[in-house]
Amino acid sequence: MAEVLLSAPRSRVPHHGPVTPDCPVECLLTVLSLKSFNPLARAYDAPFDEPRTVGDVIDLYTRRQLRKIRGIGPRCISEIEAALVLAGLNLARHQQRPESSEGATR
Repeated sequence: MAEVLLSAPRSRVPHHGPVTPDCPVECLLTVLSLKSFNPLARAYDAPFDEPRTVGDVIDLYTRRQLRKIRGIGPRCISEIEAALVLAGLNLARHQQRPESSEGATR
């Protein structure tokens, strides 16, 4: 079955101001490909709710949880990281925290 790709309706197109952690996740549409945005915005098969804000995405990134989303691999994670930086967000301020040992397997 073909998946329906998310395309932001005109009313949900990001604003023209700076991207902040309080912005809706759709603000990342201007700096992310749909290949990365769709699984990120829907959090396919992830053990957590879909991110609603850019701050939620930053939190998932810093907790190294993005890889738990089906369809997001190392390339998409690199693209998301670059998109956050391109959007003007300072990721150095949000140090990457190790993944919680809860449920982690190697």
